[in-house]
Amino acid sequence: MAKRKKRNNLTCKKGWWYYRLCWGTGGVDHKEKTIPLKTKDKSVANRLGKKVDAIADDVRNGIYQDHQIKDLLPWLNSKGTSEIKEHTLESVTPQYLDYKNATKRKSTANRDRIAINQLCDFIGYSKPIAEIDYLHIEGKSGLINHLRSKGYADSGINITLRHLRTFFNWLYNKAKLIDEPIKFDMIDEGEQLYCYFNEYEINSIYNYIDDDSNGVDSFYKRCLYFYEHTGVRAIEPFIGELIGDWLIIDASKSKGKNVRKIQLSEELKAILMEMQSFRDEYVAGGSPEPNVRAYTRISRTLLKITRALELTGKKLTIKSFRHTYGIRRVYLTGNIFQVAMEMGHKNVTTTQHYLRFPMDMIKSDFPSLAVIIDNMANIEINMQDGNKKMGTQYSNVNKLYGSHRE
Repeated sequence: MAKRKKRNNLTCKKGWWYYRLCWGTGGVDHKEKTIPLKTKDKSVANRLGKKVDAIADDVRNGIYQDHQIKDLLPWLNSKGTSEIKEHTLESVTPQYLDYKNATKRKSTANRDRIAINQLCDFIGYSKPIAEIDYLHIEGKSGLINHLRSKGYADSGINITLRHLRTFFNWLYNKAKLIDEPIKFDMIDEGEQLYCYFNEYEINSIYNYIDDDSNGVDSFYKRCLYFYEHTGVRAIEPFIGELIGDWLIIDASKSKGKNVRKIQLSEELKAILMEMQSFRDEYVAGGSPEPNVRAYTRISRTLLKITRALELTGKKLTIKSFRHTYGIRRVYLTGNIFQVAMEMGHKNVTTTQHYLRFPMDMIKSDFPSLAVIIDNMANIEINMQDGNKKMGTQYSNVNKLYGSHRE
């Protein structure tokens, strides 16, 4: 077996001295790391080289990463200290959250914080980030199985994983705090169909509110009506701006990537102003998150109603009205690209989910769409019949050939 070579020497490039650390048996096994000494004086380089000699074996064995070498050698860091600094989850998280708060909306940064806290609670806040790998996430004893054991649904765990993936990408691509990206697989949830309100459920909710004996203010009916007929996300009525007949939603404040413009009728404009006045009560009360408090209050009222009506078997929330809107618009317009733009979807494949429900199911859940769906089916049948007739009519007509005839 060939003896492993170990070559440590100083080298000068364009007047500047470097410490050249080499090891391996040569060829494909050769490894090399160059450490700048930041001096043009050879005697100084010799003195600094001795400091590198002291850590050379640990560098070769992978004990010290690049960012730790900088902290260990005083001439490579701004503080001029040789104290080794271990980057841990606890030490890097504040910097990351400051970055996200400056570039993303507050709710996204808050979800990042929750995801990182879940990871820290599991593997420890003092865990060096250089020691984290995919097994801490998807291994047998990883975060995924840990969260499952605590009762988290796979859909919720995947939300955490998406935020952790963004965090790890930041550590590697932007902060340059780890030498290799941390990659892991998401949970395969299979095909997930949207939970929407059908027309019977919507009418039942409105009738429940109309019944004064149930003690629900009619204001909440108007709020739900607004969500049903605009397809907005829960927070968007409170972060949008009414300009003329249009609700303008800034992309930086919501989930979509583009500015959304939603045309409102006089009725919907009146409801929007009422909803924003409702939000302003929380502003006057000094609430730190008045928009969230406003839609949360509406959401909780909706939850009480669905429980009272025993609308169980699927998860129904304010977002379910958005899915109801999407299904209706896909069939009413017949233009999936238009609906994708209306709803602020980044990709039309998201909108295509509304076409995955069987037509008979949609006709049953939305009787008002039954005639439209039947007409669409008839048009398709007529087109198929027409193609067959055209094929028969022209089947005996001489066909064009190339330059060579049979």
